[in-house]
Amino acid sequence: MVNTFGILSAIVLAFSAFVAFKNKEEFEKQDIATKAEQGRLETNTKTYKGLVASIKQLESDTADANKSRDDYRAKVEAQDEKNSTVQAEIDDKEKELAATKKEVADAQEKLKELGDLEELAPKLERLQASIAELKDQVAILNTQIDRLRGEKSRTGEALAAAKKKQSQITSGQSFPTMKTKIRSIDRRLGIVTLAAGMRSGVIGGSKVAVMRGGEKIAELNVKAVSANLATADVIQSTLKEGENVAPGDIVIPVESATKEKKN
Repeated sequence: MVNTFGILSAIVLAFSAFVAFKNKEEFEKQDIATKAEQGRLETNTKTYKGLVASIKQLESDTADANKSRDDYRAKVEAQDEKNSTVQAEIDDKEKELAATKKEVADAQEKLKELGDLEELAPKLERLQASIAELKDQVAILNTQIDRLRGEKSRTGEALAAAKKKQSQITSGQSFPTMKTKIRSIDRRLGIVTLAAGMRSGVIGGSKVAVMRGGEKIAELNVKAVSANLATADVIQSTLKEGENVAPGDIVIPVESATKEKKN
């Protein structure tokens, strides 16, 4: 009886130890998974904050570009108005000069016996000098207007570029011009690191294509983006049979890969 009780006790203790060991092992696995998830959450949070800051900066740049464009437009309009005024003065002076010349010609016909018209000649010279000065001023104003129009054009181009960049970010698509490579792969965690980031047009949350030999072999889902690096997950359902992504593979936007395939 005693031996039987001892055996049963030993079995119960052994079973309890086994259960405790299994619980400890499961707890450690859950703890590792929790820490990994927390790390991904922190990375995604940091990326989100960076994107929000970038969008705010783009909105600020857009507002500045709009204000600069409006300022240049007002300057051009003011210069055009001033130019018109000067041109009107030139026209008036030229009319006055023509009338004076006619007056001189008439007086010379009537007063040939008196010689040169000493009083009209200085007036004619002054009018000619005034017209020459006004023409110089018009040339200067035209140069200033051309410069302002050039600055206005550059401002418009900068504004269009800023709006396009903001649209790309908010649409969740990487820039069409983006082209990079896979820098490294963590097979254990399934994380792919790209050798480019926000500065090269990689947008968080976008899908990108992995190209090899001009053919798409898989798609990646971009998870986190910094200025010069990005991390992504392989979308397993898109992985070509018999292939696996590797460092050095070319990465471009999914939309660009579709266009290449059609061509």
